[in-house]
Amino acid sequence: MSAMTPDWSVQRKKAANGVASVLYGVIAIMTAELAYQPGSAAPATLAAGVLLVGLAMAMTRMFVELVKTETERGAHIGLSEALTLLRSSILVLVFPGAVAGLVLVAQALGLPRGALADAVPYIGVATVTALGFGSSYVLDRKPWPAVQRGISWTVLSLVLFAAKQIS
Repeated sequence: MSAMTPDWSVQRKKAANGVASVLYGVIAIMTAELAYQPGSAAPATLAAGVLLVGLAMAMTRMFVELVKTETERGAHIGLSEALTLLRSSILVLVFPGAVAGLVLVAQALGLPRGALADAVPYIGVATVTALGFGSSYVLDRKPWPAVQRGISWTVLSLVLFAAKQIS
């Protein structure tokens, strides 16, 4: 395990944690999308479902981080730390919010139901790749390790993408 670089800062640590939170949301939506049948739900219902999946993942991330922090300390955390965890976990809703917005925009534009169903996995893969790169690059601003992480995270999203293709 290497020591922290001198460039490391509290803001960069928060940014890296934020990236991890957004990843939860992307993977949640890509996973939920596996069961989606295009045109089977009204756009408003679909948008609400996407947001609820995101909310469930945000809460899951917060609870996991809360228990992890308390376990490492051997004591409960205070309200201010819990609120910090909540703020970080709310970032899980970024991707679900974007997808819900796209669904509603597609409806407003008169696109047929399910028109975005084929695009969401591609958008998810691209987002996961960017998140992987960003989570490493923010650490030490070294591009090669960031590219490696981006590629490795892309493999995760491609597993979900492949599952969708065979379902």
